[in-house]
Amino acid sequence: MSVVRLPEKISFTAEQLQKTAAVFNVKVPDKDVEAYRVLLSGLDEAAKAIAAEDDYLPPLDLTRFPRENGHRPETNEYNAWAYKVTIKSTSAVDASGLLAGKTVAIKDNVSIGQVPSLLGTDVIPEGGFVPEYDATVVTRVLAAGATVLGKGACENFSMSPTSFTNAYGFVQNPYAAGYNAGGSSSGCAALVAGGLVDMAVGGDQGGSIRVPASYCGLVGLKPTYGLVPYTGIASLAAIVDHTGPMTKTVADNALMLTVMAGPDGYDDRQIGLPVPVPSYVDELAIYKDDPKQAAKGARIGLVVESFDMPGLDRRVIAKVKQAAKAFETLGVGVTVEEISVPMHAKAPAIWTIATRQGFSEHGLCGQNPVRFGVHDAALNMSLSKWDQEMFDRLALKNPAATNALLGGQVIKDNYPGLTDKALNLARKLKDEYNAVFEKYDVLITPCAPSPANYTSTLDDDIMTKMSKAIGTTINTAPFNISGNPAMSLPICMMSPKEDDSLMLPVGMQIVGKSFGELDIYKVAYAWEQSFDWRSF
Repeated sequence: MSVVRLPEKISFTAEQLQKTAAVFNVKVPDKDVEAYRVLLSGLDEAAKAIAAEDDYLPPLDLTRFPRENGHRPETNEYNAWAYKVTIKSTSAVDASGLLAGKTVAIKDNVSIGQVPSLLGTDVIPEGGFVPEYDATVVTRVLAAGATVLGKGACENFSMSPTSFTNAYGFVQNPYAAGYNAGGSSSGCAALVAGGLVDMAVGGDQGGSIRVPASYCGLVGLKPTYGLVPYTGIASLAAIVDHTGPMTKTVADNALMLTVMAGPDGYDDRQIGLPVPVPSYVDELAIYKDDPKQAAKGARIGLVVESFDMPGLDRRVIAKVKQAAKAFETLGVGVTVEEISVPMHAKAPAIWTIATRQGFSEHGLCGQNPVRFGVHDAALNMSLSKWDQEMFDRLALKNPAATNALLGGQVIKDNYPGLTDKALNLARKLKDEYNAVFEKYDVLITPCAPSPANYTSTLDDDIMTKMSKAIGTTINTAPFNISGNPAMSLPICMMSPKEDDSLMLPVGMQIVGKSFGELDIYKVAYAWEQSFDWRSF
């Protein structure tokens, strides 16, 4: 039943009506044209009424959190900064918070009020999208006493596991200039690994926290789906949107998650979130004097399918297995066993089909997914109509994004219902993981399939650019679509295939049951404190 009143003036033309009908491959019969013109003109009136209203966004507290010295960086180490700005709470209470004295970078797809969000792209209008409010995670780190120093560069529309797609400069790996820092939270990884900030807020739809963490020797956690509110962060596909902490140590990661986690009353991804959320930092502090005890009695499963995925460096496979077996040397009763999760091998395909329409229609074309929460109308409007210049700019810098743009339409046109089936199979995947977690506390897989590779260039053809990225998230994306928490923990240094004289970090992925972040932290802390990953 419609609640739209009939209009006083008919504004919708017969030509507009038939053009709209043609989208569905139909034509409105001539005898019905006038009736639909009247009805759709009523819709037009309702749209004008909504457009005339002021938007309703979270308030921005510039008195408590003033912005100072905002600017694009003139000199930019590792090309890691998107925008520099200093923000620190003026509240004496905040000054004694959990993050007091810590410096933080915020991924450039996360809203900071009155600070441009470039999103790593030159497709949106000059100067980027300027939000009117702070993302929940930004407010939380500021209220905990941290000083935000700016926005870390991200990959073009956050759609690349490499650091070669940002429209304003390729982000460099701090361990070796010219090498991949990982994506899409590339700038955040480089800033933390390079010592320019203490910690960072990253984002992860397929591995975009964990892959950069693996390449840059960081602890990067993708939390359980919905644990940390995504409010105020540019979405790609709501079913896989995650934000989480990137740090140098496990303890700092637990500290940051303690600040970031919990419901905010806006994000409908958080429906069903268990409350209260644990104080991860306090729970981990129990083991400070004897870190090995954090892993006492832990039951660890090595997912055999994850080691058989195509494209994995055999040295990475060996090192991850070696690092996992090292838990058994701690003398605290840890067991490590190989286990099978058959659906894990099919998970990359499930993730691909389940997300492709969302990436295309919502992430790139600004079509609202019709969910509750806070929505950025101005950003979505800027992406609502594509033209050749926009496409060409994006294709030059990030063909993975233009491939997603086209791929979503291919799925819609040629495979009706397949996205629905993929989402059903995502539940099957989650159920298989859940069955394993009845016996095991955490699972271990490789994270990135190899050490970082060498940079691509703008002059490379599409397949050369894509070859740097294909397969990178083969073991990380499965846990975006299942929603399980997953961490990259650095375990060793290894030479890239291009240069035997270099040594670059490699991470191991530790996965927990839903809302099992503490299980991950405990075993990761025990490993980190017992072994030196740089010489392991």
